[in-house]
Amino acid sequence: MDRINNISFTGIRNIGYIKYKRLSPVVAMKSRSLSMVLSDDYNGKDLTEFLDVLKKIPRTQYGYQHPESKDILNIECATFNDYDTLLINGKPIKVDDEHLPMFSYIAKLTRKIAGLTDEQMVVNETYKECAADELLVFGKKVSEMQESQNSEQSLDYFLNRNVARMGAKRVNSFIQNIMNQYFGIK
Repeated sequence: MDRINNISFTGIRNIGYIKYKRLSPVVAMKSRSLSMVLSDDYNGKDLTEFLDVLKKIPRTQYGYQHPESKDILNIECATFNDYDTLLINGKPIKVDDEHLPMFSYIAKLTRKIAGLTDEQMVVNETYKECAADELLVFGKKVSEMQESQNSEQSLDYFLNRNVARMGAKRVNSFIQNIMNQYFGIK
C-alpha cells in the first residue's frame, strides 16, 4: 500500500510530441506539436493555471481553448521562411506585452514536463486507442500524416515518455528564442 501512495502524479497526462510539415496554400511550414490533457489534482492545478492565463489575455479568453474540450492543450511551434510562430490549440500567439503571460506559462509547463519521471507521465490506454489519433496534432489525424506509416506504432512512439520530454525541451528552447528576439537579446 505504501508503494502506491508514494507514486506521485501530475495534472498533465497523455503527453505526446510529433514533428511534421503543415502544408498551406503558400508554403510548407515545419511544425512541432506538444500535446497533452490537463487536469487539477493534489500535486498541481495545471488546468486551472492554463484557464487563468487565458483570462489574463484580453479579448481572447475562449479563443485559445481547444474546440473538443477545455482540458486539451496543443502547443505548436511553426517555422516558415525563418519566421517562428507559436500556436495554442491552432491559434497563433501574438508576440507582445499582452500575450507574455501565455509565453511564460508555456515555458514553465515545458520545463515541468521535461523534469517529470516515467511514473509521473501517465498515458491512458483509452486515450491512445480512441482519441490520440485526432488530438495529438491540432486539426489533423496522425494516421493520415506522412510522418506515420502505421498509426498504432507511430502513436506509441509519439506518446513515448522520452520523446515527450525531449519535445518539451525543444518547445521550451523555441519559446526562449522567440522571447530573446522580442526583448532584443542575442
